[in-house]
Amino acid sequence: MDKYNVLTVDDQVHCTDMLKNLLTQYPFIENIYSYSDPRDALAFLQTSAIDLVFLDIDMPHINGLKLAETIKQQFPDILLIFVTGHSDYALHGYELYPIDFLLKPVSPLRLEKALVQFRNQRSNRTVSQELNFDHTQEQATKKITVRDKSSIHFITINEINFVEKRGRKCIISVKDNKEIECSNTLNELEKMLSKHHFFRPHQSFLIPLSKVAEIKPDEYMRSYLIELENVNAEIRVSKNKYSELRNAINSHL
Repeated sequence: MDKYNVLTVDDQVHCTDMLKNLLTQYPFIENIYSYSDPRDALAFLQTSAIDLVFLDIDMPHINGLKLAETIKQQFPDILLIFVTGHSDYALHGYELYPIDFLLKPVSPLRLEKALVQFRNQRSNRTVSQELNFDHTQEQATKKITVRDKSSIHFITINEINFVEKRGRKCIISVKDNKEIECSNTLNELEKMLSKHHFFRPHQSFLIPLSKVAEIKPDEYMRSYLIELENVNAEIRVSKNKYSELRNAINSHL
């Protein structure tokens, strides 16, 4: 059985103690470390091997969301679970792709579900590393073939920014924001690209999960906007597709 090291960061000591009592019941958790000051937690991570971090959000000195962003940047292999008493943080917290978002007081059943997801993700990462399987390298040379009225285009998958349906045509945005018009339907392109980790967040768009930089609510909080790396485009995702997109990104990480 694989063993994991866990870190909890919460300025409320009684909440930390309750969570640690629940975590000690799981034999696959080898060590549990705790810090009430997020600055100390960040310093600890510089010298320690941690697999999973439980993060409160409303903390002094460093907001939990900001700390999570720093952890993602500096320690991309560490997985995150948010634990907070404020459900309204969930919208922004999910932009950082945590395993789960637990509300205080933590339900043992919800915690168990989150830990199952953690072990599944960690196991999948380990298998990929053992097989030396690199999706980025695989897609670097893979191409799809699309057609227009008089030509056939061979497009490198890794260079696709997004696909957009405009009227009866589909436009494929590729490297350097070049656009390729094709007569393939969006449904046809979705079938070609879904196995290469493309997602359809809206009836008019296909996007590569690997290029999602941020998901944020629009100004009216009616839907969400997707920002892609190095792409100037407004791509919307409906509320009913938001959870599906988040799960797809988590699976792709």
